Amino acid sequence: MFTSDIYVRGKYASWLKFLSEKTEKNDKSEKVAGVFKRDIDVYLTAAIVGLNFGLRREADNSPDKAKIHVDTVLKEQDNLTFVFRIAMLVDNSTGLNADEKINRTFKSPDTPENMELFNSYVRGGIEWLYEQFTEGTTTKDDYLAKIYEIVDSFNSELIV
Repeated sequence: MFTSDIYVRGKYASWLKFLSEKTEKNDKSEKVAGVFKRDIDVYLTAAIVGLNFGLRREADNSPDKAKIHVDTVLKEQDNLTFVFRIAMLVDNSTGLNADEKINRTFKSPDTPENMELFNSYVRGGIEWLYEQFTEGTTTKDDYLAKIYEIVDSFNSELIV
């Protein structure tokens, strides 16, 4: 699991590129928010956001695609596996009981169904992040203010 390139397709690829600073470095003419350093950072954060808000989206197979190279994937394999396991354990969309979730997570995690479920949360998170950084934000200062707002909101939810 997480031993090869990761591909994000369609509008989610466009949105991932918009959110990644890497895009700006590769193509100065591309309009990007650049709020995440790397594509893998967008992918990981999107998985957590999608899971946190219960956002799942269907695949979009239109032509645009973003590729997260295997060398980056392998460097982040522990983080990817950790977030994947959390997603498999807390997801309630499949109606599995606790024992079945544990089996799905640890005994047979690397199935197409599990990866699709995980990636549906990634797509939901990418959409949410894209919306956050396109509504009323156009400058680097706007993006920084939005980052602060999002982090502050998450922090407020954690304080009981």
